[in-house]
Amino acid sequence: MLFVFLVIALACAVLELFTGTFYLAAVAVAALLTAIGGLWLPPDFLHWLFFALCIVLLPAGMLLRHRLAANTRELADFDVGQAVTIVSGPGPDQHFLVTYRGSEWSAVVDEGPLPCPGSSAVILKKTDNLLHLRVSPQESPTLESPCPRS
Repeated sequence: MLFVFLVIALACAVLELFTGTFYLAAVAVAALLTAIGGLWLPPDFLHWLFFALCIVLLPAGMLLRHRLAANTRELADFDVGQAVTIVSGPGPDQHFLVTYRGSEWSAVVDEGPLPCPGSSAVILKKTDNLLHLRVSPQESPTLESPCPRS
């Protein structure tokens, strides 16, 4: 009887490698623990032990899979922290036009003073096609605006 549970554990472990789910891994662990438990428990009790372990380990596998899937959705955005150049703005909707990666993007300033055309800013986050920027305050020896008069 122990041999049967070892075969189930091995088969589920091999199939798990092809599917990538945690469900077969939970069944494989349950079968392995049942085979180990069979060294001390009577053979008539082993199928109930396997069933009980599957009932406990399958929801645990589901929880682990969903938790890992939630972590992969929050991958780092490689655009965050990159520098952009202000082309024009602000428009009536307080959006600026910036150049980044060789193309023009619409952006809003979330932190810092309003920038001048030609100045640079850093990307804080990206929502759809809108960049959210942080502008570092420019130190000026005079109290005049750093933006050229137009």
